[in-house]
Amino acid sequence: MLRLALVFVLLMSGTAHALPQDVRCRVPGVHDAEVIRTVHAVGLSLRVSDKVMLAGFEAGWVESHMNNLSCGDRDSLGVFQQRPSMGWGTPEQIMDVSYAARRFFEYAVKVDRPELTAGLLADAVQRSCCPERYDASVDRAESMLRQAWQGGPEVVGGVVHVVEDGDVRADGTRLSTSRDFVGRPSVAGGLVFARTVRGDVRVLADGAWRAVATGVAGDPEAVARPDGTVEVYAVLADGSVAKLSDPLGTIGMGPALPQGARQSGSIPVSPAGFATGKPSALVLPDGSVTVYVRSGGKLVASAAGAWREIAPSIEGSPEAVLRPDGTVGVYTLIDGRVHRLTTTWEPLSETRFIDTVSAQPDGTIYARTAEGAVVKAG
Repeated sequence: MLRLALVFVLLMSGTAHALPQDVRCRVPGVHDAEVIRTVHAVGLSLRVSDKVMLAGFEAGWVESHMNNLSCGDRDSLGVFQQRPSMGWGTPEQIMDVSYAARRFFEYAVKVDRPELTAGLLADAVQRSCCPERYDASVDRAESMLRQAWQGGPEVVGGVVHVVEDGDVRADGTRLSTSRDFVGRPSVAGGLVFARTVRGDVRVLADGAWRAVATGVAGDPEAVARPDGTVEVYAVLADGSVAKLSDPLGTIGMGPALPQGARQSGSIPVSPAGFATGKPSALVLPDGSVTVYVRSGGKLVASAAGAWREIAPSIEGSPEAVLRPDGTVGVYTLIDGRVHRLTTTWEPLSETRFIDTVSAQPDGTIYARTAEGAVVKAG
């Protein structure tokens, strides 16, 4: 009976209005970049459908412009204007964006029906006075979703490559128009590789994008070998690290690409469930390739076909770089801050960044803020 009562309370909960009507509650005109990334990360962790994710972003925009408000109508609080008196949680819990997003998504999954649009699903959770406003915000919600998918920078030869609003850009010049790229691009041998929201890896070569592989969960990592070919590594959907196969040797061939040739396979180089995030690969002076990944919270590296632990307690994807003296520098983000591996993880900056960093041989580090700016860090 208690569970049924709670469901009834939640069905009757939400906001009485779209956006707080209390004039003392100031709602910013723009979203909070950290809030959209947090809501997005929670949705991904729960493996919600695209419709449920969009419903969350539509609701967040309508209720708070995706800001973690400490005020609202009556006792409404937070990004979704959830009410403690209606069973959504304590004020402290609701003001935790991760908690609030989890409650929204879990309830949205329960009440979703095939005939509901994302906006009507948002209203089924929020029970507002203005159900039409959620679907009316779809363009804004989709734009925020694309920003939430943006990853770190790839800086090669002084040129900054990023994904912005779903497209790959190089120093601001748009290299694609599909608006479906996510994460961080990778550049090697004059080729640009990027991942789509559906888990496809594509390469930009000779002015055209073509398919490389499918079923990829993390951003690709491309490295140029001394013979001019390019090797590409990625973490697949099953958690295995894979070298994206190129049986025809087409990557790096440019105009010599055989007609109709495409790369669509992968060669696992680790067991399933082994890694998360983006690999980092280095071509050493002897021509061999070492791949660094995060595995079970540890930094591990593969050389000569064997994996070995390099360091414990890594939170994000690693970035390895070969220094001019032949030594290897390894960097990562811990709690959003740039760290360098010495005998332990040494912090280099108090500024918070997103995704991954881009390290240069001279020790320069580039990173991206939640607002999308790429800056030098450390």
